[in-house]
Amino acid sequence: MDVTVATWVVAVGGLLLMILLGGLQLVAVVRPRSEWTIENVYGGDPTGTDPRAYFAFNQGYAWADAVFWAPLQIAGSIGMLLGQRWGFLLALMASVPFWYTAIPIFIWDRDMGFRRKTLFYWVVVWGMFPAYGIVAGVYCFVRLLD
Repeated sequence: MDVTVATWVVAVGGLLLMILLGGLQLVAVVRPRSEWTIENVYGGDPTGTDPRAYFAFNQGYAWADAVFWAPLQIAGSIGMLLGQRWGFLLALMASVPFWYTAIPIFIWDRDMGFRRKTLFYWVVVWGMFPAYGIVAGVYCFVRLLD
């Protein structure tokens, strides 16, 4: 498959997002209850809701992101840059959690109020991640149809 400028943009965007997210979530796997992890990875405050639910919710995402999603997106991006069909397929699969995970996070935050609704929240959780997932998914799907 041809590697276009759009392929580079989508693949490098996926690599950058996943290196950042995967690295932060790996810290959360290794140090799940540290103050730094709570402040910089999870967001919110465990005392603002049920602390058991707070840590369970965040740890579930930390393990899933670090062990499954990040390797899938990284392999897909590398495969795309190599012009391999399997790379576009892996990147298509990895595009789903970008927008899918925003839904339970929104419901959790709406009902439990555990994250502050800041500009960062709306731009990253409900902006950058879902938008990238939709763009990457559509791009990879269209490229696989060729």
